[in-house]
This record gives sequence, C-alpha cells and structure tokens, in this order.
Amino acid sequence: MAKSNPIKAREELVRNQPTIYSFNFCDVPSDKYAETLDVLFHNPDYNEAVEKRNRLVKSAERLRPGSSEMVNLVRTIQQHDRKLADIMYSSIVQTNLHSEVGYDFLSFDTLLKYYVDYKKNGMRERVDRMAANLDKVTFLADMLESIVTDVKADMREVFGGSVEFSQFDAVLKVLTQLRGFFKSARRGDADSPEAQLYFDYSDSINEYIEKRLKTYTAKYRKIHPAVPVYTETDFVEGLNQFFGRNDKFDMSVIGHTESGGCYIDLAQLCLRLSRNDIEKIEKVAGKMQSNKMTDAALRYSFNATDLIMSQYKRPKPKR
Repeated sequence: MAKSNPIKAREELVRNQPTIYSFNFCDVPSDKYAETLDVLFHNPDYNEAVEKRNRLVKSAERLRPGSSEMVNLVRTIQQHDRKLADIMYSSIVQTNLHSEVGYDFLSFDTLLKYYVDYKKNGMRERVDRMAANLDKVTFLADMLESIVTDVKADMREVFGGSVEFSQFDAVLKVLTQLRGFFKSARRGDADSPEAQLYFDYSDSINEYIEKRLKTYTAKYRKIHPAVPVYTETDFVEGLNQFFGRNDKFDMSVIGHTESGGCYIDLAQLCLRLSRNDIEKIEKVAGKMQSNKMTDAALRYSFNATDLIMSQYKRPKPKR
C-alpha cells in the first residue's frame, strides 16, 4: 500500500486555492462560469454541505431569540456560509485559470493605432466615418440609459411594484459594456470637458427628438392603435351589450389584479350564464392566443374579457 505524501497533498491544496493567483474574470466567457456552477450544484458533497447548513437554520426556529444558544448557532451558520462561498469562489477562479477559451481586451485607441492597414485606399476616410458613428452610438447610449431609467421609474409607479420587468436588464448590461469600451460622456466627473459637452447638447437634441417622435407616434398609432382602456362600468355595460340583457350584470363579476387593474372574472360570470352561453364563451376564449399566461384561470378570464369587449360600443356622453 502506497504511503500518502503530506507535502504533495499540501502543495495540491495550495494550488487549488485562489490566493496565489491573479486573474481577470472578464477574460473568460460568462457561460464557462455557468458550466462550472452547474457542475458544482450537482456535486453530492457540496449539496450535502448545503443541506447541513439548512438544517442548522431550521433548528434555529426552536431557540429563543437572543439566547446564547441562538448566538452560537448563528455563528456556526455563518462559518458554513463562508465555507460554501469559498468553495464557489475557488471553483470560479479555477475555471478562469484553466479555461481554453479567453478574451484579449485591447483599447479602441490601440486597435486604431496598430490593427489598421492605413496603406489601403480610402482607409483613413473609412476610419474617420466609423469613429464619427461610434461617437453617435456612445452619445445615444448615454441618452438611452437615462430614458430607460425614467421608464423603469414610471413602470414602478404604474404597476405598483406588482409586476417586474427584466427585459431592460439586458439593455443596461449592453450599454454598460458599450460605455466601458468606448468611454461614456455622461458618467464620471460631472465637471470634465466631456461631461460638460454632453450636457450642452443632450437637452437640445432630446427636445428635437421628442418633437419629431410626437409626429412619428401619431402616424404609428394609426397603423397600431393604442390598447383600449376600460373601466369597471365599461365592463358591466359590455357584458349587457354582448348578451343583450339590460341590467343583468353588476360589479360582482369584475375581478382585480394585484396592481388594481380590472377584468371580467370568467368564473363569476359563468354563475350567471346559461349552459349555452358558457359553452359559447369557453369555446372562443380557450382558442384565443392573445394572453399567454401560466395561470389558466386568469388567461381564460382575460381572453373572455377581450372577446366580450371587442364588440363593445361605448355609449355617447349625455349632453
């Protein structure tokens, strides 16, 4: 039986730790780190350590808050957390060090200096045109980030925090990378010449864009009309029109989403309909694809609402 070599084991342990290495996580594509985490999260030893840590958390529920036992248990949980974090961090570093795929990052100035063959006819003019267009891109990227920030703030107010939008996360990520490479005009020192130049022109350019966009939006809305907006009263009147029964329905058939929006509740509606009416609604509402949701009840209710209100004629205001 071969004897273990403690020196070799110690050396291997040190090599697997991130302490002795310098690294840049951006040198390796992010999907490589995702692969590492996927392997780690399916590692039985790592999962066992996570389960042990979680059992400690559950046992804390039986202890009195502020007691010495609770304090010691919290300290033990924190030690487990540090151990788990160290393992994950070490795995990411090792992925960075041993990845066969990597990026070489060069500044744009370096690319223009050393990676362009200026002997080619028209090359300098093409580079100047490209540089001018990149100036437009970085300027508009700064402006777009400001607009996205305003849109997200308005969405929080409109939807009351009940709906989260993750689509803009990817946009902001790309803008961050873009500014990092081509240099942002708006970020950084507000007193810098670049920032002052941006602020001098951004307001006037934004005003011009808004003015032109009003005309564009008006023409676009003729092609794609805005979504019709209905009140609870409109829904009740729409039901009466659809089924041809005056004063048959009331507010009890109106449902509400978490953010306060309203719709026709199909379940409540069916309680007031005949079998033939129910089959008519369900047959059409089930086939509609306008609302792709995982919540089947809401999906059918939204589809039924769309169906009923598609035939709604808004009453003329009384004079």
